[in-house]
Amino acid sequence: MALRRDAARNRAVLLRAAAEVFRTHGADAPLDLVAQKAHLGRGTLYRHFPDRGALLTTLLEDRFEILHRYTSEYEGEDLLEQLLVEICGLLADVPGLMAAVRGQPSAREKLAEVSERTIGLVATALERGHAAGLVHPGLSLDHVLVTLAMFDGALAAGRADGNRDVRPLALELAIRAVRSPARLDEPIPERRIPFPTPES
Repeated sequence: MALRRDAARNRAVLLRAAAEVFRTHGADAPLDLVAQKAHLGRGTLYRHFPDRGALLTTLLEDRFEILHRYTSEYEGEDLLEQLLVEICGLLADVPGLMAAVRGQPSAREKLAEVSERTIGLVATALERGHAAGLVHPGLSLDHVLVTLAMFDGALAAGRADGNRDVRPLALELAIRAVRSPARLDEPIPERRIPFPTPES
């Protein structure tokens, strides 16, 4: 039992360290930096995550699992806005993570599973928003998915432009794109899901 607890702890430490390393150095950073950040040996890293694809996929999967748990219990009619804020927060926390995962052939199946579940959540939130009159009347699921893709693209453009922080503006545009005209001037919701850090 103690060995299992140690293994679970090491896995969690490695994932938090990976998030910090990829956040700072990009998703193509050397995996040795992750082991160093976690204060664990390379052997421990590779026992849990045999390659970059396994580490990136697990990091993405764990973060979307946090998102799914939170939004599945969210009762407000403004679920779509809050979901967009949280997804944008996830994308911004480790910029380039989605693109890096897409570039790993071994990650395709897991990425498809995560995407399918997330699209299901977005579709449910969109239905709720339409029923409450909170979203733009002509808004479709494809509109929302493209809006998220544009947010991710804006992050990439901001990194290419001398690390300019475009996150607040990109998020504002994303939220205003889905709102009903009567709600355009309402404040942008705050993120509520904190993602793990190396110190937590």
